[in-house]
Amino acid sequence: MESAMIIAVSAGQMDWKKDFDSLRKRMRYLNYGLLGLVTMINEYSDNEIKMYQAESGVEELIEDIRVSGADLKKDCSYVLLSIPSLYSVSWAAHFCEYLHFNTSTKIIVGGRWAVDGHREWIAEKLKYADVIIESFGEEKISSIFELKVSTEKRDGARNCFDHFDYSLLYHYERYSPSIEISRGCGSGCAFCLDASSKRLKNKSVSLVMKELDELDKLYKNDYNVYLEAPHFVFERNWVREFCEAMKRRRRVVPWRCTTRVESVPVDMLGELAESGLKVIDVGLESASLQQLSQMGKSLNPAGYLKKAETLLKACSEHDIWVKFNLLLYAGETVNTVCETAEWLRKNAIFIKDVSVSSLVFYYGMGNLEELEALGASVPEGQNIEKTGYIALNLSNEIKLADTQRIGHELACIVANQKDFYDIKAFSYFEPDYTYEDFLSDLKESNPAILPFCISI
Repeated sequence: MESAMIIAVSAGQMDWKKDFDSLRKRMRYLNYGLLGLVTMINEYSDNEIKMYQAESGVEELIEDIRVSGADLKKDCSYVLLSIPSLYSVSWAAHFCEYLHFNTSTKIIVGGRWAVDGHREWIAEKLKYADVIIESFGEEKISSIFELKVSTEKRDGARNCFDHFDYSLLYHYERYSPSIEISRGCGSGCAFCLDASSKRLKNKSVSLVMKELDELDKLYKNDYNVYLEAPHFVFERNWVREFCEAMKRRRRVVPWRCTTRVESVPVDMLGELAESGLKVIDVGLESASLQQLSQMGKSLNPAGYLKKAETLLKACSEHDIWVKFNLLLYAGETVNTVCETAEWLRKNAIFIKDVSVSSLVFYYGMGNLEELEALGASVPEGQNIEKTGYIALNLSNEIKLADTQRIGHELACIVANQKDFYDIKAFSYFEPDYTYEDFLSDLKESNPAILPFCISI
């Protein structure tokens, strides 16, 4: 095909899951999947391509494109639109409508979480899209743009991107970089869209080191990095090789990952800390034995929580921060919430932060009747055909309206504003966003909905 100008956009959101007032505006959530596709197109074709992260409204994104020197109306042949979640569908629909009536560009839409399993629903919502891609986009994108690259297994890391070219991302300096390590999880948790997706082997250490060398040059040795995997598994041979490779570098890069309680080799935490490991996001989900069992998190909930306590104490000894992700799940009651709260109080000294979410039922998630059998119900006015998701009442005792308050109360057991800032400053806040800036923004926020306790 002839060379073309391509604009790649990660869709924003009109309705946010969490509203932290002015603090939310400071957070940057990198769509590294889209950046991987952008990197492929740039390297294996003659097309000109630039990526934009929509952090606010459609109009603001269009202005960013204009200011950057691109012209959607005159120069752009394709728009590659990635929908990172169902919360972004309404934004994407608005953007597609603008493109249809104001440009002649072809619109290619993808986004595995938003598209897979309900392509017809997405097509109805995005009626001006020309092409809709399901699943991972490498193979289809390679076909559309005639890329001279194999999307088969490469260096033991099938479906993982070899690297990301951050220079193709508009205002890349506002984002902390990521390196994709693996894909899939397959742990079978009832609430997870990746529950049955087989986890792939970690990408080779040599490729990871090559990516770090590239980032050193671009970010001038001043950055931290998220090693991305839905379930980061600390494969022992891989860890040993990685730690040795980090020791040989001129700078040990601080890094962060997401994993499960039982996946961290406690006896290797000393080596991992020396390799730069600073933050572990752990999907604890709950400290209620009943809820852990009902959500399929563990067959031995008591043993699972004991392992979590062992992990916390070991991480504390090596100055590694642990952030727990908690989920208020179907069947939640005052008693189960109290169980979790008591466990958090018992271990609060070792926990840096917690992030509390409430169960949302998405298209493609499974059988809603199973959640209803546990006590969940659909609040009046919720319509999955309209939005693609439903925020649920969890039980007769815990309604949807209660969940924000409960999340705030649980978070306040563990974290104050400095804890929250420290965690978000690693990979989420803009790199130049200081604690003083944070305290200034905090004055404009509503304390009742913040996910931490304000200390005097």
